[in-house]
Amino acid sequence: METPLCIICGSNMSTPFIQITDRFGDESFQIVNCECGFKYLSPRPELNEISSYYEDGNYDPHRTYNKSFFEKVYGWVQKKALKWKFTYISKFVTSGSLLDIGGGSGEFCAYFKSKGWTTVLQDSSEKARKNANSADITAYGLLSDINNEKFNLITMWHSLEHIHNISDLFANIDRLINIDGTLVVAVPNANAPERFFLKENWAPWDAPRHLYHFSFCQIDRLLLKHGWKIQSSKTMVQDTPYNILLSLKSNSPLQLIFGGFILLYSLIKSAVFGVSSSSSFMLICKRI
Repeated sequence: METPLCIICGSNMSTPFIQITDRFGDESFQIVNCECGFKYLSPRPELNEISSYYEDGNYDPHRTYNKSFFEKVYGWVQKKALKWKFTYISKFVTSGSLLDIGGGSGEFCAYFKSKGWTTVLQDSSEKARKNANSADITAYGLLSDINNEKFNLITMWHSLEHIHNISDLFANIDRLINIDGTLVVAVPNANAPERFFLKENWAPWDAPRHLYHFSFCQIDRLLLKHGWKIQSSKTMVQDTPYNILLSLKSNSPLQLIFGGFILLYSLIKSAVFGVSSSSSFMLICKRI
């Protein structure tokens, strides 16, 4: 285990915020609140320890069978979301080469490839890389393995919060992206309205896999620190029902009614107050 510094301000001054039990086991982890307001996991498993926490067969990106009804519905929504993501990103960059960091089995890359893009992904999971390779997607285990290539679009769909060394991440992004390239980042929102109802059961805490918990203002600070500015932002509405359903203690009628109330409240608050009150958001970024 290691005790990291805050990736936003560099401070080691923090206070305990909430204890989270691993949803695939009984181990408990602490999320702390930095003096700057940023929330992150501390202490946390070291890089050479974290892989064991991704090996559970029920871990969502790796689950390929025995899916629940709700997950099947979400899978259908995600297919529709690929078109939505492509359409939105195309407003800023219309063609070229894509690197998807934490790209899993390559569904996002495959969609862009079908639209004429050259696509590559990076993912630490050997299983995910094999699935990507079987779909004719080039996949790397480490960003440092990618050489002599430049991309005009780099994406991170809910992967930033998993990465131990943020400075190395942005150094690799700077090395691999074209000078006028576009960076797309999507993360759960630490200020999501449903978090305040679901408390320690809120699925995006996902300790110890999620190392960081960003509000809109905090990820803006992180991006600026590493030489990037937000050009555009968008609420990811499709994440809201999934995050809530995954957080409920059961699928009992009472819990589903409770979840329905939270969903309605969250959607209304996001509609009124925008991205900063969404469940998850995506950011289109350009170099400063």
